[in-house]
Amino acid sequence: MSGSAATEPEARASVSVSAAGRPLQLSLRLGRQLEEAGIPYCHWKSNRAIDRSISGQNDIDLLVEAAEARRFTGLLSSLGFVRAYRPDHEVPGIESFYGFDAEADRLVHVHAHYKLVVGDDRTKNYRLPMESSYIQSAHAGTVFKLPAVEFEYVTLVIRLVLKYCTWDEIGWRALRRQRARPKESERAEFEDLSARVDPARVQSVLEDCLPELEPELFSACLEALGAKTSLRTRTMAARRLEIALQPYARRSRRADRMLRIGRRITFALDQRRRGAPRSRPATGGAIIGIIGGDGAGKTTALAALESWLGSEFDVRLVHLGRPPWSATTYVVRAGLKGTDIVARFLARVVPLAPVRRMPGRIAIIRPLVWLVCVARDRSLVYRRAHRFALGAGVVLCDRYPHPQLVSMDVPRIPTMPSGKSQSRIVKKMVDLEKRYHRTILPPDLLVVLKVDPKIAAARKTDESPESVQRRGTEIWNVDWAGLGIDVVDASQSQEAVALELKVLVWSALG
Repeated sequence: MSGSAATEPEARASVSVSAAGRPLQLSLRLGRQLEEAGIPYCHWKSNRAIDRSISGQNDIDLLVEAAEARRFTGLLSSLGFVRAYRPDHEVPGIESFYGFDAEADRLVHVHAHYKLVVGDDRTKNYRLPMESSYIQSAHAGTVFKLPAVEFEYVTLVIRLVLKYCTWDEIGWRALRRQRARPKESERAEFEDLSARVDPARVQSVLEDCLPELEPELFSACLEALGAKTSLRTRTMAARRLEIALQPYARRSRRADRMLRIGRRITFALDQRRRGAPRSRPATGGAIIGIIGGDGAGKTTALAALESWLGSEFDVRLVHLGRPPWSATTYVVRAGLKGTDIVARFLARVVPLAPVRRMPGRIAIIRPLVWLVCVARDRSLVYRRAHRFALGAGVVLCDRYPHPQLVSMDVPRIPTMPSGKSQSRIVKKMVDLEKRYHRTILPPDLLVVLKVDPKIAAARKTDESPESVQRRGTEIWNVDWAGLGIDVVDASQSQEAVALELKVLVWSALG
């Protein structure tokens, strides 16, 4: 685009940042390194609320020169950002990255656009061929470069019409007893930009970058965004805009409309079953194991991790120490209980020695069978967690089997007096328990919460101090650091422990 089109005055170059929206250090480093690297880019939308973006409350929406994508992603990687995606929501030319600002204890979401793709949120069907001109118009902002206001204005008008003025969107909102209209933040942004644009420069942007959008059509789009505009005016403007943008569309209007309708239905059904879709790391999921004795704060720490990471990512919390019972376990335990009742009854009424010995034999075998059931359930929970992680989910495990442990989450039958029997059935149960535990592979990250057993006993007042100290001592006496396992001092405050865990987990995801 020619230099005459849309140069932002210096008075608009700085966007104020409120005290409540203080810039994150990660945002500042990103802006500084982008400038030092000379990568052509700008923060292309929602710049009225740029303070919320640089403080981590909103996404950071960057338009980056496509030829510089490799350098840009390398820069993000050096800052600890992780590429992520949402299944069935990938759009060519757009990537998502997440970073963790440990100082602010906040995730930072960078939405990187290499193509200026707009449209309904479910399909993003249209590319506006104005990326280079958009970026060339950029000027220095508080943290990130900002585009000329006319570019932002033209793009916003197109986005709002495509999102809220189509028949299918209006009908879908009506079914939910809602009105298809821009959100308050979008309306405020539109009014702010309308008050600041130069009409002559807007016309220059349209002529140089989007000649298909004739002045009369753009005026119709502006009219469609009026608060009291009729449905016919709105839908006709959206139809004409879609036709004008067909040279830049990924799909035909009909195909895009059908896909939008289908995805609305699918999304509504998925929300009922699983909730809103979450992001997943592009490098794959991970299984995170947390080990610690009673009183080490595992439950509190895992709840903090789940709340933090689950706000953006697909996260599942499992308990390998006390796995939920499977259907087989219910049946086996019920069968054992019923058999014990029958055996005790027969022992009273049948005066035969073998019959009278049955309750004692069952009493010996029953705890061994229970331990086999626990091992099997633990293996089943692990298998489901492993499949979830292979699908790029993140699994947080409360307790995790480890060879250094002798009393928790490990094969227990060989340590029991009855487990030392040489009978065939006992040997079979010993083998079964070990086999189930062998199916549980080491996690991607194992963290030990280490705390003095005396401190643990003082914290865990709902159990006997002796049992708490015994289990805590087992964790305390192992040289975990010598085994290459991360150790966190659990005697710190809950906040300090959670922050240290977040840093370790984020490193594992990267």
